[in-house]
Amino acid sequence: MKICLLLSTFAYDGIKRSVVHFANAMHDMGHEVWVGVLHEWPGKVSLRSELSLPPERVVSWDGLGQGRREWAMYRFFRKQRFDVVHASTVKMNHVGRWMALAARVPCIIASEDNLCLNRSWKTRTEDRILAKLGDGVVMISNAVAESFIEVEQLPRKKVHTVYYGLPLESFASLRRTTDELGVKRAELGVPSGPTVVCAARLHFSKSLDTLVQAARRVVDRLPGAQFILAGDGDERANLEALRDKLKLGGNFHFVGARGDIYDILQLADVVTLCSLWEGLGFTLMEAMAFGKPVVGTDVTGINEIIENGRNGLLVTRQSPDLLADALRRVLTDHSFAGTMGREGPKILAEKFNVKKNAQQLIKLYEQVR
Repeated sequence: MKICLLLSTFAYDGIKRSVVHFANAMHDMGHEVWVGVLHEWPGKVSLRSELSLPPERVVSWDGLGQGRREWAMYRFFRKQRFDVVHASTVKMNHVGRWMALAARVPCIIASEDNLCLNRSWKTRTEDRILAKLGDGVVMISNAVAESFIEVEQLPRKKVHTVYYGLPLESFASLRRTTDELGVKRAELGVPSGPTVVCAARLHFSKSLDTLVQAARRVVDRLPGAQFILAGDGDERANLEALRDKLKLGGNFHFVGARGDIYDILQLADVVTLCSLWEGLGFTLMEAMAFGKPVVGTDVTGINEIIENGRNGLLVTRQSPDLLADALRRVLTDHSFAGTMGREGPKILAEKFNVKKNAQQLIKLYEQVR
């Protein structure tokens, strides 16, 4: 099958990482996979390098400007005659879907959130039209799918849930020794001690002020506890100011966007994500692949990854006290933490194996081609 996966950029976040994993898995399965992006990613961490496709099958329309890029995309679809185009991310859902429609190519669009979330009525109207004209909408969690059906009143037969997936067999080669992790900790300037890691965009939706406040409560009881926050975003200055106000300078470390996030996750005794909402929560899955217990907010998406008490703990959102209690429990009850860490890979194999989930997508593509 000839497949084109569309992204807005190669920025290092959950949905884009999942598309790269799916592209590599489908390529390994023998399909002819192409990836197209609207913009190259200027940041120091780009997902382009993680694609295992032949270089000529990675296409960029960066710098063409509105109008020219649409024309180039239309001509590309007409020339390549794909069996299916699968557009992900908000911008590509719009630009890519219209061009696929014009080129008469079957097209699936994907949504990581309810399409009405924080969008104008004009955008919502266009979303509805595209969803109904398209050959299907892929949702990354059951909760998001149900919300979309309820709010946007899309026919159930148009909506398909396909979870993100991880290339689980590759994680064995990514594991680091104790000595290697010691070197990484020294490189980051993070002292030894019970360690909490959070990897996320520094965006208001991640509610990271809750994490900083929870850190103060944890450190009050466990003075040696260390917190590592990996990621960048608009909220960094505010979060650093809160960290300093709460006198956490020696315990709470901002390390920015990283290309070595898998090494950083392995420094953790527990990995957390305290978002107000999530499509799914990719970083928690990655932490589970390394056998880490996880703590997250009981919101849509995250509560489809964390089975409370089995592989991690769920807490009410925007509750520093409850988050601190959960983190403290995992950091101090080593038997409980170890049991949860061992369950994580089992859940990944059951629900989040990229090979299995890529097969789900292929079956969907075969239905619409």
